[in-house]
Amino acid sequence: MVNRAERPAESRALPFGRTAVCCLALSLIPACAYLPFTGNDETQASDTTTIPVTIEGLPRDLESGARDAVEIRAGAPTSLLDVRRRATQAAGALEEYLASEGYFTAIVSPDLVEDMDTRPRLDVDLGERFTIASVALSGVDDLPADVSNQIDAVTDELGIGTWAVTEDIETLEKQLVSQLRDSGYAFAESEGIDALASRADKTLELTYKLVPGPRVKLGELVVPDSLKTKDSAINILRNWQSGDYYAPEKMETLRTRVRGTNLFDGIGVNIHKTADSDGLHPVELQLSEGKRRSVGAGVSVSTSDGVGTTASWERRNLTGIGDTLGVDAQIATRTSELTLSYERPNIGRYGRDFSAETGVRAEETDAYDLQGASVSASLSQPFNEQFTLSAGTTLDATRSTDYELRAQGEDDYVEQVTLSFPLGATYNTVKAPLDPQAGNRVSLGVEPGISFGDGEASYTRITSSASTYRKISDRLVAAVRAEAGTFLGDEGVPVDRKFFAGGGGSVRGFEYQSLSPTDSDGNIIGGDAMFAASLELRWRKSERWGYVAFVDSGYAADSIDEAFGEMRTSFGLGVRFYPGFGPVRFDIATPLDRRDGEDPLQIYVSIGQSF
Repeated sequence: MVNRAERPAESRALPFGRTAVCCLALSLIPACAYLPFTGNDETQASDTTTIPVTIEGLPRDLESGARDAVEIRAGAPTSLLDVRRRATQAAGALEEYLASEGYFTAIVSPDLVEDMDTRPRLDVDLGERFTIASVALSGVDDLPADVSNQIDAVTDELGIGTWAVTEDIETLEKQLVSQLRDSGYAFAESEGIDALASRADKTLELTYKLVPGPRVKLGELVVPDSLKTKDSAINILRNWQSGDYYAPEKMETLRTRVRGTNLFDGIGVNIHKTADSDGLHPVELQLSEGKRRSVGAGVSVSTSDGVGTTASWERRNLTGIGDTLGVDAQIATRTSELTLSYERPNIGRYGRDFSAETGVRAEETDAYDLQGASVSASLSQPFNEQFTLSAGTTLDATRSTDYELRAQGEDDYVEQVTLSFPLGATYNTVKAPLDPQAGNRVSLGVEPGISFGDGEASYTRITSSASTYRKISDRLVAAVRAEAGTFLGDEGVPVDRKFFAGGGGSVRGFEYQSLSPTDSDGNIIGGDAMFAASLELRWRKSERWGYVAFVDSGYAADSIDEAFGEMRTSFGLGVRFYPGFGPVRFDIATPLDRRDGEDPLQIYVSIGQSF
C-alpha cells in the first residue's frame, strides 16, 4: 500500500491497466478486490474459520460490501503477531473496497491488538466521495459518423457528476469495445484507462484508450482440406454475403449452424487479420469431425401403455453432404414398429430439409388391432429462426379390426390404402427440447387425404398444439400445454386416424385411450375431435434431481364442443433424474373424479419431460 502521507496536495495522472483497474497513488482500486487473509502455511490448513472484525465509521449502505471485503477465512491464528498481521491486511482490503466506491482518500486504521482473544477493530476516516468530471475517448477520431454517434451514445451512459465507482468505469470500457465490434471492428480492443484525480475538487477525469483497428468486411469461408464432409455442405452454412461488415452475432450464428449439423466435435472460428486483394477478410473454420455412427436404446413403462423398449442405429454424413440414414425399432405392449429413415439437410439453401421414411407397424389397443406399412416424404422450409412450414405426402396401407369386426369373427378385417398430403406450420423458440426452460412452441397440421379399399372416404384432419415455458425462479419452471384436433369430411376414415385421449401421452391418470367415445356396449370407438391440456410445475432441486406437480385434463368426442363438455381431470406428482443427456421421468397420477371401474393410480416411466 502507498503511504498516504506522500500523496500530492492537488492532482496527478492516474493510469488504468488494460482491465480498467485503477492502481494509483490515490488508491483507485477495483471493486472486485478480495484478499484471502491466509499465510502460506494457512492455505494448506484443512480446518478454516471466519475471524470477525469490528468496523467503525461506515455509513449503512457500505456495511455489507465492507464485511465481504474484509472477511478473513483461515486457520486459527498462531500468534499475537499473526493476529496483528491479519488486522493490517483487513485494513488494506477495506481501503481497496472504499476506493472502488469512489472514496479515494479514505484511511482505515487498525487498532493495536494486545492479545489473541481480542477482535480486531478497524477505524474508518471515510473522506469525501469522488465524482466523474469528464469522460474522453482516444483513438476514435477517424470513425464514420454513424459509428461515432453510437460510441457517443454508449459514452453518455457514464454520466458526468455520478460517483466514481470502479465497476461502472470498467463496465463502460467493455461496452465501448463491444459497440465497436458490433459496428464491424472485429479486432477492437482497449489499451486501458487514464485517470486524472483532483483531491481539491474530489473529481476524476477519465480517458478511454481505444484501438478500433480496421473495419472488417467478411469474405469467403475457408474450410479444412482433410474433412470427409464436402465443402458445399459447409459453405451453405455461411450467413453473410461477401462484403458484409463483421458482427459478433454473425460468427455466433455460424457456430450454432455448424454445431447443429451434429457432425463435428470441435468447432473454431478465426477471422484473418490480413485482408485479401479485394479488401475482404476470410473466415476460417477449425473443425474436428465426430463419430459417424451411433447406437441407442431406451425403455418406457406405464401401467396403462405397458412396457416398451426402443433401439436405434444411425449413420451420419452418409454421402458427405450431412445426410443421415437411420433405423428405429420399438417393441411394446401395445405398439411395435420398424422404421427406416433418410434425412437430407440444406437443399439449395440453409434450413430447407428433406426427409423420407418407410416402415411397418402393429398396434393392439382396446379400440382396434392394426397392421400397416407406409412410405412418406416431406420438405420443410424455415422462414426465420422460429417459423417453419412443411409439406409432404404419405401412402399408408393398413389392415384393421375394430370392436364390431372382432364380434363377427377373427377373420373379419378392413383393408384400406390411404393417400394423404400433410401440411404443417411450426413456431418454436424452445432451446432445449428434452427439458424446456423457457420459450414457446406452436404447431398446426392440416392433412387432406383419401382412402380406398373396404372403406372409402375423403377427409381433412386438423391438429394443433401449443405449449409455453416460463421460469418463475432459478429452480422453478411453469409449463402449460394445450392441444386439439378435429375432422372435416366423410366418415369411414382409417381407425388409426381417429382421435383418442387418455394415457401417458395425453391425460395421465387414465388408462390408454379410455377418455374416448364408446358404443352402447362400452367398446372404445374413437372420436372425430379431441382436446387436452396440462399444467406442470417443475422444481429442479439439484443437478441430478427434480420434482414435478401436474394437472392434466382432456377428452375425445364426436365434436370439439362435446370434448370440452366431457373433459376429465387428473392430478399427479413426478420425480426427474438428470443423468446428463436429459431427464428420466417417473410420474404417478390419479383421476380427480374417479368412477367405477377406473384404477386409482397410473404410473409412467420414460425419457424427457412429458411435453
